[in-house]
Amino acid sequence: MTTARPTRSPGRPSGGARVVDHNDILNAAEIVIRRDGAGVSLDAVAQQAGVTKPIVYDRVGGRAELANALAERLADRMVAAAAHSISGSNDRGDLATLIETSLTTVAQNRELFLYVTSGSTEQTAVSRLYLAQRSAMPLADALAKSRISQGLDPSVAVPWAYGIVGMLQMVSLWWISQEQESATQVATQIAELLAPGLGND
Repeated sequence: MTTARPTRSPGRPSGGARVVDHNDILNAAEIVIRRDGAGVSLDAVAQQAGVTKPIVYDRVGGRAELANALAERLADRMVAAAAHSISGSNDRGDLATLIETSLTTVAQNRELFLYVTSGSTEQTAVSRLYLAQRSAMPLADALAKSRISQGLDPSVAVPWAYGIVGMLQMVSLWWISQEQESATQVATQIAELLAPGLGND
């Protein structure tokens, strides 16, 4: 006679404890970062996720790996927001809208952005690079298409994309620390700086 196995809920081991995966840890990290700021510890992340610190290391890694994974999340949000914000006309207004959307997305994810980019450690530098890499390539594609449509050399698109993303990271760090200028004002100023070189003079 076959003995029926006890049933369990999906995502739970036989002991009944909830299975915590990679995304669960990242979600918990975002909650803690929004609540407590960019200086949160892995212990706080583990507590929010309802697991021990070794589980965080097993599912995600240490602080550097966590920051890199969160940098990818943030970059994906920025790229998605930008894709829905521009018309594809390749004019200066389009560029300003792209920059404004980037700034607005940073403001909406302020503590997460600071967690990924602030500081001067090697881990921070790597996280900044992750954020730049994830953000730059879609921008490079857009720049190349814009340059081609205007009969201009598209080979500059990749270094320019990295230059723009790097500049926007530093502008964003400055902008979210002051309240004198709106995202629209700053975006217009930066677009005015960039437009001639991009062929949008």
